[in-house]
Amino acid sequence: MENDLGPPQDCNRAVAKILNREIDLVAIGALESALEPNGNADAALGSQDPFEGTVIAFDTNVFLRLSNHPRSADVIDFLRTSFPGKLLLPGQVIQEFWNNQLNAVETLASTIRKHAENLRKEVEKIDSDYAEFATRFQGLIDEFQSSYGYIYDEGTLRRIKLAVSLLSEKALVPYCRRNELSSIALIRKRTKTPPGFKDELDGDFFVWADLLLGVATLEREGFHPSRVVLVTHDSKTDWSRNGVPHPILSAEMRALCGATFQIWSLDKLAKLVPD
Repeated sequence: MENDLGPPQDCNRAVAKILNREIDLVAIGALESALEPNGNADAALGSQDPFEGTVIAFDTNVFLRLSNHPRSADVIDFLRTSFPGKLLLPGQVIQEFWNNQLNAVETLASTIRKHAENLRKEVEKIDSDYAEFATRFQGLIDEFQSSYGYIYDEGTLRRIKLAVSLLSEKALVPYCRRNELSSIALIRKRTKTPPGFKDELDGDFFVWADLLLGVATLEREGFHPSRVVLVTHDSKTDWSRNGVPHPILSAEMRALCGATFQIWSLDKLAKLVPD
């Protein structure tokens, strides 16, 4: 696909032009694709290698899960040794991880562990007359541990370091120009342009802008992706609906480089990684 990215030093400007609608989008085509029965994600995979010509980017909420997923070792080993595409880590993700999620591991770990254990013991004491409530409490505790048990697992920090080591070795870490895009972020929020209009601040917008800049940079370095994947557990509709990316995000990616944009959960990534 022909595009107007200009020389390498103008990749920031190319991203700004797309975010600010200085380049036309084929939004209706993206909407039509998103409304297909399987969305544009699984249909686009077809019989092709799901990793050939693929850029994979990681969102903040995946960092801890990547380090604690049952197949984390397989995923990290595949991405380090066999992945044929490119890895991206938007610069904004690093900031948010340090500010928010890592704090949960270091500051809340012992407190959450203690309260979870105490709550479990108290639930076990509930009189048989309240057995139904005891079962529901126990179910909630088990669900929390299944979803967030990594927060108070003592080996989490060590495994996080392995994931960070992989990304340090393999991933491009782009940072778009904040000053240049701050006014665009405000306009997009007021017009409910994804991503980030569900949030008070502009973190999600800059995750997206950094991701686009990374893709533009890879294009200029000679890697032309057919698929760009954001691995995230953010299920808000300003990113996706039932796993199908917001059509405007797909249209912006298509305008930048002609690639399909997809959103995967970590479970989906792990499932696609060869055994």
